[in-house]
Amino acid sequence: MQASFQPTFTWSQERIFAAGAQNVILLIEWKGISSPEESRKRTRKVVAREIELRVWLEAHVTFNRCHGCNAEAGEGRSILLKLGKLYSKARKFIALEFTMAAKPAGIHEALWLQWQYKQPPVERIRELPLKKLSLEYTHHTDVLSERCCFHVEKHLELLKTEKLLEEVAVQRTKGNIQTEFEHLRRQADDLLLLAARSGDMELVKEAETVYKQLDAESQVWRRTATR
Repeated sequence: MQASFQPTFTWSQERIFAAGAQNVILLIEWKGISSPEESRKRTRKVVAREIELRVWLEAHVTFNRCHGCNAEAGEGRSILLKLGKLYSKARKFIALEFTMAAKPAGIHEALWLQWQYKQPPVERIRELPLKKLSLEYTHHTDVLSERCCFHVEKHLELLKTEKLLEEVAVQRTKGNIQTEFEHLRRQADDLLLLAARSGDMELVKEAETVYKQLDAESQVWRRTATR
């Protein structure tokens, strides 16, 4: 039986310095697979429910944080990510941040990943093959000046923006959003700078959307504060 989605994994950098590295990002993307019939009808249905991703860490890898989801501590050196459901043709992203300890030059295993989900309509539990991810360690100092992969950087910033928008929505109900406003405005500035550097229009549109929301929220906040 065909899998319900296709995952893709992208490191923020293909090589790291042998002395170790902080803030190494793994972008995880998964896209719902649609049947030929769905493609013809242009319909979307749930292709996977209760998606879980378990990640095992090698001894030299330390998990720092995740963006776009919550992580639970698993057995041994593992974390469990509960990722909900996925529709056909839909695409989702999360980003995991790690610290890599020093290793000799060469290619070293870093993570092992296992997907599990329920496949409609019979809700049968399915697993994707165990996936191994490695990273290359090198003594070449030019890696210290290499930029983060743009695809990873872009979606990491979009995930950060989504999180900040959620925090603003929560704090709005408490009447205490000034600090979140400042964080969100700085994030919008970062999006715009990245868009200017890359020419990516999706980032431009996202930054414009955030600025408009900030302006609207500021007007409401000022009216409330003057009452």
